[in-house]
Parts: sequence; structure tokens; C-alpha cells
Amino acid sequence: MASAIERLDDRKAAILRAIVVCYVRWGEPVGSKTLVERYRLGVSSATVRNEMGALEDFGYIYQPHTSAGRIPTDTGYRYYVNVWGNRVSLPEQERQQVRRFFGEPRWELEEALRNTASLLSSLTADAAIVFAPSLDHSVVRHVELISLAGPRAMLVLVTDTGRVENHVVWGPERIDEVHLGSASEMLNRFVVGVPLERAASTITDHLDRFPLELRGTVSAVAKVLAEEMSSGESERVFLEGTSHIVDEEKFADLETVRQVIGALEHRRSVLVLLADAIASSEVSVRIGSENQAAEMRFCSVITAPYGSEEHVIGSLAVIGPTRMDYQRSIAAVNEVAGNLGRMLTGLEI
Repeated sequence: MASAIERLDDRKAAILRAIVVCYVRWGEPVGSKTLVERYRLGVSSATVRNEMGALEDFGYIYQPHTSAGRIPTDTGYRYYVNVWGNRVSLPEQERQQVRRFFGEPRWELEEALRNTASLLSSLTADAAIVFAPSLDHSVVRHVELISLAGPRAMLVLVTDTGRVENHVVWGPERIDEVHLGSASEMLNRFVVGVPLERAASTITDHLDRFPLELRGTVSAVAKVLAEEMSSGESERVFLEGTSHIVDEEKFADLETVRQVIGALEHRRSVLVLLADAIASSEVSVRIGSENQAAEMRFCSVITAPYGSEEHVIGSLAVIGPTRMDYQRSIAAVNEVAGNLGRMLTGLEI
């Protein structure tokens, strides 16, 4: 979470909490009469009005119009998140839904991450992003050569970030399954645990350790891996639920919606949103003006890393209006990130 804010006394805190909850639910400025009628504050409307005036002076709420009630400011939301953001979990039925989703992995990593973004979006009714690092941050976990017709073989490459790559390798002549098995065994001996960016040079450095009849095929493998890295593939970003951004009730006007969607369509903006999550060990919440991008000043972004404490694989996020259900969204991000990390760790990714 962000840095602490000076703590309010119990009455002011209760009123601020009620204003945030009420405004998030109904989207209308909240007046003292509404608070007294809907919440057991134990004080009169006049007392509530006085406390609301103090909260406004402190910068936690503001009055959009003279005759209107109050709306939380970014600082007000920040206080709410710092004090109450982690107080709830997802309902048990939805926790079970998430656990079943990850309980029996049935996709390759690309599909799993895309489906995870869809799941997170459906749980929060906001846009969701799942990010995985590029191959140049990966370490080789396994390689396998499978015979194809003629002098061709299929190279299957698996990285520690769960990426599975298939490449056709052209050898100088047809090579049988036995020799391909030997080549695969030796390749794994030399490159497993090696950063992918150094895999090709590692194979070349050990080429004289391979039997003569395998060297042509092994050289072709090194060439394919070198080409893979030179392609310069960028990080993978899976964005789902942008239709939620278009919901006219969530943002003040259409221009704001256009700005937010435009920011999400630019990869650099998305990577900026997720940059801090990789280095963090917990859920992070950036509210409105706390976001670097001006286009996101009416949004809140909740991010979390996934993987394990020893090995962070990537990060995920929920993006919505500052008027979001923070407790539910934080709980959803926590639950999904934890289960995704456990699934990938269980697969030894």
C-alpha cells in the first residue's frame, strides 16, 4: 500500500468510510441525512455536517456543487484503502471458483494468462491485465528434439517463465529417434539453467563434446536459438475487459473514457502501470493522481506480482475508476495472483 496518512479520530474515520462506501455503491454525492439514515453513526445530522466540514478541510472529501453532498478525494480513497482495504476476502463461493479455475491446469501458458485476465475482469467488473516478461529474462528449463519428415526435427523449448516454443530445425541429413534422444539429453545437460540469451553460445562452446553425427543438427539448434533472441520479442501483455471502461456510470464523461482506453491500448503505458509490481511482494494500489500517466488520473490501478517469493514470474492488475470497490478488487487481485503463482510453481515453472 502507499504511505500512511495522518490517522483520523474514530468518528471522522467512520463518517469517511460511510461516504466512500455509499459513493462507490450509488455514484451520487453523499449528504449528512443519507449517512444518518443508512449508517448507525450514533450522532445527529448537525454533528455529521460538522465532521464532514472538517473532513473537507483536511482534503478527504469535497463538495462538487454548493447544494450537493460530498465526494471522496484521492486522499480520502487513500485513507480508506490504507485502513480498510485488506479487511475482507472474496466470498467463499468465488474463492472456490478461482481455485477450481487454477486447480487443473489445462492450457499452455499463453492461454492460461489470457484466461486469467478474463477471470480477474469478471470478478471485479473492471479491466484486467496480466503481464509476463520477455524471453530475454528467461532461463532454459528443458529442450527436446522430435523427429519430423526428412532432415527436419522439431525443437521444443521450455523456459522457467512457462513459455513453450516450437521451432523446426533443419539438419544436414535425416537423423533417427535414437540420435535425437541422445542430442536432447546432451543439450539439456549443457543448457538447462542457462539464461536463454546465452543458450546459443553455450551450445556452440560445447559443440566439440557432441558426437560427429550430431553436430550438424546441434549447430542448427544453436542457430534457431540465436534467431529467437535476435527477434527482440517484447513482453507479453494480456488485456481483457476494456468494455467495462465504457460503462457510462463509471466515469464522468466520454472524453475520460477515450483517454483511459487510449492509454490501455499503448503497450508502454501499460508497462509503466505494472513496473512496480514486479519489484513488490504484495498488492499495490495507485489512486487517481498517484498514477504517472495523466490519462489515468481518474483511474485506480491495483497490481500484484505472481510466482513465488523466490521467483516472481510476472504481474497482474485491475484498472477501474477511482470510484471502485477497493475491498473487493484488492481481495480478487490477491486471490487470483496467489492461485496463479501456486499453479505455475506446481508446474515447476
